[in-house]
Amino acid sequence: MMRRFSISRIIPFGSLVIWLSTGVVVVALLAAFQYRSGLSELSDWTRETGTFLAEKLAQHDAHMTALAAVIRMSPAEPSASVQGLAESVTAFYPRITDIATIHVDGTSARVIAYGRPGGPVFEAEHSAGDLPVLGKPGETALRPIPEQHAYDIYKLVETGLLLRLRISAGGLLDMDRIPPGYSVSLLLGDTVLFTHAARATSILNVKTGLFASNPGQPLHLLISRGFSLGELLPLRLLMPLLIGAALLVWLGAQYRNASRERRRQELRATLLEQEARLAHAGRVNALGEMASGIAHELTQPIAAMLSQSQAARRALTLDRADILEQALDGNIREAKRAGDILGRMRAYISGAEARIENVALAEALNDALRLIEADLAQQGIALDVTIAQAPCVVAVDVISFQQVIHNLIRNAADAVVGQPGGRVVLTAGPEGGQAIVTIADTGPGIEPALLDRIFEPFFTTKPDGMGLGLPLCVRLIEKMDGTIEARNDAGGARFTIRLPSGGAT
Repeated sequence: MMRRFSISRIIPFGSLVIWLSTGVVVVALLAAFQYRSGLSELSDWTRETGTFLAEKLAQHDAHMTALAAVIRMSPAEPSASVQGLAESVTAFYPRITDIATIHVDGTSARVIAYGRPGGPVFEAEHSAGDLPVLGKPGETALRPIPEQHAYDIYKLVETGLLLRLRISAGGLLDMDRIPPGYSVSLLLGDTVLFTHAARATSILNVKTGLFASNPGQPLHLLISRGFSLGELLPLRLLMPLLIGAALLVWLGAQYRNASRERRRQELRATLLEQEARLAHAGRVNALGEMASGIAHELTQPIAAMLSQSQAARRALTLDRADILEQALDGNIREAKRAGDILGRMRAYISGAEARIENVALAEALNDALRLIEADLAQQGIALDVTIAQAPCVVAVDVISFQQVIHNLIRNAADAVVGQPGGRVVLTAGPEGGQAIVTIADTGPGIEPALLDRIFEPFFTTKPDGMGLGLPLCVRLIEKMDGTIEARNDAGGARFTIRLPSGGAT
């Protein structure tokens, strides 16, 4: 007697439903994972392409500057010096297909082409009306040439003399670096200079774009990334996942209780291991931050003690007991300050609460300013201080607050050192239930692209900086329930500290 085959004898109906549901989820997750991976690749490639494009556009500016300088130094044209430089440029940068000078005389323009073999070459005269109008030497203008997939850069060298570079748009993009499935278009304004289209086999397209960061060559790059069905659901990954899901469901149906217990034990062991690793990493990170922080923060009191000790030595030779006494008092004060800093660093690394006390805002600021005023005056940097007359009490860790003020003023002074009329401005007072302290300078400001990173640990724009001052300032102010922010004003950088105000003294 023949036994009838039934799939339900192998996989129970409930497990089959679970497997089918799991299969749908696996397919969706795989497609989502492949899609997100593709988006990440698109983002990375777009960012890298933008960097390469910016470098190439900057090279064009450098070539224009060098060529203009050689043209101005040449006694007459055609010039062998300009020809030699142009040959080198076109040889090393083949995307620069044409270099020429244009002499404008009334309504006509005489063109001399450089860089070609056997050059310079006189081209036929053109109408000056076809040229861009440039007001003063150094100004540039762009003109697209879509039929040649190129664009021209014009630069006014001097009155009646223009320099022209012709750039191949396709040469700006490395064709070998364009991944399969990517479509790329390069535009100048509304004019399409170059297009590379992928094969139309995708079921889903994602578009992105970027504008060149070079203001003199405002190119727009449009990028489209296509996803095919085989790319979203590759069989080499899909089939093993589906088979594995079926096996897991079948095994789960047979050994559910044992598997759950085993998974609980494995999860618990994994969590314990991760907790141990995180705890170790936290201790190592805290130890490094404390060591670096101590080295950074003890610089000022140690420098002050050295200066005052030198003054004490001079006082001995002059038999000036009053100066000696002042120097020793200063050393005692700075030694206590160093001890307070070490104590605060220990409290910081151990997570202890800050020593918060209610103090007058003006009193806390004046104590901090006394530590820096002499140094700024010696450097010829003016310090303008405006503290509101209205009494204001803040709950702060005094040493931490003064160190923050000192660090911010020191950074502001570094930004204006050596500048004529360099100035640091501090304003403070109550406002809307808060105490507001702002420290601004007349320096060059902070690069806009770096504003979001200046509070990151170990990130610095100073050649000899450690990248710990501003992050530590943020931590210290946050422990006082305050905030600190940075922005650029017309005259430089501005840091604003906001602290809860306890009202009048």
